Amino acid sequence: MELRKIAAAVCLATAGVAHASLDDMNTGNSSVAFIAIDDVGATVGSAFIDLGFNMNDFDPTLGSNLSTDGNKVMWDFSANTITVNGVTKAATNDFSAFASFVAGTDDAPKWGVIAGDSTSGFKRMLTTGTPTPSMQIQQSGSNTASMALVNTMWQNSGVSGAVDNGSYYASNAGDLSYVAKPSNFGVNWQYRLKWAALTANAQNNFWMAVSDGTEQLVGPSVPTNRDASGFLNGKSTFTFNKAASTLTWETPNLMLDPPLAPPAPPALPEPESFALALVGLVAAGFVARRRSAQ
Repeated sequence: MELRKIAAAVCLATAGVAHASLDDMNTGNSSVAFIAIDDVGATVGSAFIDLGFNMNDFDPTLGSNLSTDGNKVMWDFSANTITVNGVTKAATNDFSAFASFVAGTDDAPKWGVIAGDSTSGFKRMLTTGTPTPSMQIQQSGSNTASMALVNTMWQNSGVSGAVDNGSYYASNAGDLSYVAKPSNFGVNWQYRLKWAALTANAQNNFWMAVSDGTEQLVGPSVPTNRDASGFLNGKSTFTFNKAASTLTWETPNLMLDPPLAPPAPPALPEPESFALALVGLVAAGFVARRRSAQ
């Protein structure tokens, strides 16, 4: 099992890395983007970061990718590194926009991870969020298909093509690449999604919505007999640490994670307890017989 995971890590560390420019949704396999927004108060801004993977690297229907069990990817925005299951990706990364975003904004950001495919017979959209079953029912195929209009965010992202995986900081609402512009994320994505894609919390789950009206969780859930510590809602999880400048994607290792210990069996009474109980039963029976005889 360990050898298989190491081999998979090496493959993932060498695949889907060198973009040199963003792949938008019209390619059918867009770059996966981390977005962060501070749209509260007088100081606003946003960050758009190419995470170095494409939609197909997370599509849960394809298998043999980051949606399978036992994967852990960490993006260190301060060190400009991407690590997959302990192996550092060979790529040139410029995540400096994140530091600019943190320095230029003053509120807890809302963040998420998104990607899309606008060309397949059924359009596919990857999005963070924690939908309830009723929200999934409300998510229509036509709304999912219309989410492809957010593709302008990739086309106008401001991310430089000089590196494999770049980033961009929009320091004001007038910037064409400001993620929170109504014509970018708000109207073209969030308005059409029945659950919140962005969160100010530390963790988020990951879903794929398809224009045939179906939704599917990306990554396995933690089995009920396993320890779910560190996983939001017991599901594969993105964890964002603003202070450490890191983003982590982790799926539970279904083969190696130890199952929860079964509950201890109830303690058996000591022999003395059995003897006392027996004496009590005999005495009660004797009293009952005397009363019935009277």
